[in-house]
Amino acid sequence: MDENIKTLWELQQVDTELFNIEKRMNDVPAKKKSLEEKLKALEDEKKMKEDSRDRLVQEKERREREIEQENEKIKMVESRLSHIRNQKDYLEMRKKIELAKKSNKLREDEVIKKMEEIEKIDKEIKEYMDVYLKEKQKILEGIAVYDNELLALQKDKEDVLIRREKIAERLDTNILKTYEHLKSNCRGVGVSRAKDESCDGCFMNLPPQLYNMVIKGDKLYNCPFCQRYLVYIPEVKEDNKE
Repeated sequence: MDENIKTLWELQQVDTELFNIEKRMNDVPAKKKSLEEKLKALEDEKKMKEDSRDRLVQEKERREREIEQENEKIKMVESRLSHIRNQKDYLEMRKKIELAKKSNKLREDEVIKKMEEIEKIDKEIKEYMDVYLKEKQKILEGIAVYDNELLALQKDKEDVLIRREKIAERLDTNILKTYEHLKSNCRGVGVSRAKDESCDGCFMNLPPQLYNMVIKGDKLYNCPFCQRYLVYIPEVKEDNKE
């Protein structure tokens, strides 16, 4: 087989390997993003539950402050009762005190309700945290796997590019230039196998005379349909073992 043909086939195989590596590298970010979105959903749900609890705590504390402030007012008013001599004023003051105490009783009921709600959401948060921590660990491990995979693929790509450069150096400049042009216009494949009297790149039947010349392998030929370089690689048949 002509040396240029052998070298072209080597180059095509390396480029196919490079294409597959780059495809896998392009797939990794989407897979990683999917895990990151799951992690964000977990974090968002956790924050939503914690924010709900914080609001309940704030509402409870606000009511407790109101109760404390109202109780101080009630004490001050009650301390002045003994100094009131007018019966009517006394009764009105007592009425205001009773209304204030009833309002405070309603606030106390609200505080109790908030405490029950806080207790309930604390239980929900505890149960959720068990799931959250397990899922988060699982997701982070998955993200780390993709990060490591990307690093490994990058290393593989660098190694393949070094091999490619050495192979390309062995090719005639014009042949390499034509190959690069064909590869860019033919979906990454500049060299196609001639197999079963057809081109493996475009699947068109080759003229018998051309097919036979490609099989000889003493000169470079192009597919008359897709223009790719043609190469004949004999099938390797394994010996039948009884």
